[in-house]
Amino acid sequence: MTIPTADFIAEELADTLVRMRFFADKVSDIDHVEILALDPVLRDNPNSPDVDIALVRVHTAHSAPTYQLPIAWAQDVPEGHEQSLLVRAEGVVGYDALIDSDAITALGQKLSDEGKLGRMELRRVPGSEQPRPESGRPMGVEQSNTSVIFDDRVMCKFFRRLYPGTNADVEMLAALAQADCKFVPELYSWVETTIGEDTYTTAMLQEFAPNSVDGWELALGAVRDAIRDAQTPLEDLGTDFTSEARALGEAVASVHSSLAAAVAVKNRLTGAELVAPLRARLDFVAGVVPQIAEVKDKAQAIFDRAEAAVPEGGAVVQRIHGDLHLGQVLRTPSSWRLIDFEGEPSRPWEERRLPDHRLRDIAGMIRSFDYAAHYPLLTGREDTEAATERVEQWARRNIDAFLEGYGDSSDPVLLEAFVLDKAIYECLYEAQNRPNWLPLPLRAVRSLLG
Repeated sequence: MTIPTADFIAEELADTLVRMRFFADKVSDIDHVEILALDPVLRDNPNSPDVDIALVRVHTAHSAPTYQLPIAWAQDVPEGHEQSLLVRAEGVVGYDALIDSDAITALGQKLSDEGKLGRMELRRVPGSEQPRPESGRPMGVEQSNTSVIFDDRVMCKFFRRLYPGTNADVEMLAALAQADCKFVPELYSWVETTIGEDTYTTAMLQEFAPNSVDGWELALGAVRDAIRDAQTPLEDLGTDFTSEARALGEAVASVHSSLAAAVAVKNRLTGAELVAPLRARLDFVAGVVPQIAEVKDKAQAIFDRAEAAVPEGGAVVQRIHGDLHLGQVLRTPSSWRLIDFEGEPSRPWEERRLPDHRLRDIAGMIRSFDYAAHYPLLTGREDTEAATERVEQWARRNIDAFLEGYGDSSDPVLLEAFVLDKAIYECLYEAQNRPNWLPLPLRAVRSLLG
């Protein structure tokens, strides 16, 4: 099998990358793709397709982000995975290797045996016990990064868009491990590579919790039960979620406390400094989503009140999760666990690492409970006045339970501003990625603005 040249691969990627879920720059046309590295990490393995790992720089009119692309080579794309096609050449195709269990297994075993994949090197956490994988599989949930599972014991997250320096997910999990925080997975190791003068984190391996379910699926099941059994008081349902919401609030509070202790930040922000990112996001989204432009002045008024509510001495800030919602928490048999500490994908990388107000995380969870409550109404089958009243009651009860579990949620004026900011961000995300979901955050924005 003849592997295409780097120039040919680059030309193909300029057409196919925009269709990938993990590609974050969909609003910009790709000018050209630059191959920074193309390492043949698997060759002639009888149990796996050949695999190259490409590090590419995607040039658009406004930016040039770097992406990691493990490419498996075969005569055809595996059946049912046509959307993973990256390169098509005469007699060979290149597809995303991370949808292929055989490729995943071989990559994990080589990384364990040799401590590297091409130019990428494994960095182990001292004292961690990371077993050699016997089998690997896709996790099956595609987000801004791609995770795979080894032996139902270890999760390996391959970072797609790469940034110079240690990835925040690695940094935060390592700090929380030192603080002995029980509400996050154990970090085993991570993978680094150097391009020019910059070092990038390309993957991380952490504890995988089998028999766990993400908070979104768990909450959504409870909402659907509440709609189906509309005559039973919510507190009498067998799937009443308030105890879980309260426990989740306690877990988030513990993580915030551990982060404050483990990542020392002595900083305060004035009201203007705290609200500036909220105003900047509003300006940007108003230029993309017409419905937000229509209510921009009302949103500014809420941000004005939030700025004025910050005490003269400033607001205390610290390292936080940064993109907290029900899809970023797992319910294991023993407790809740917070995952994915990279921060909000739409924010510049440098901003995600800055200290922020813990209310940003709380607002993210409030919006997520509201999302879960109203999501079933999108189908139209349950979109009745009675169902709407029922899900809004569900949302209020569980948001209150979450806040009760968290404890001090601080100034309600500030919290309102952060909740609005999160809903505005959601409008941008849905407009660009899932237009059919746009009514969910738009309803919230209009409700918050009266």
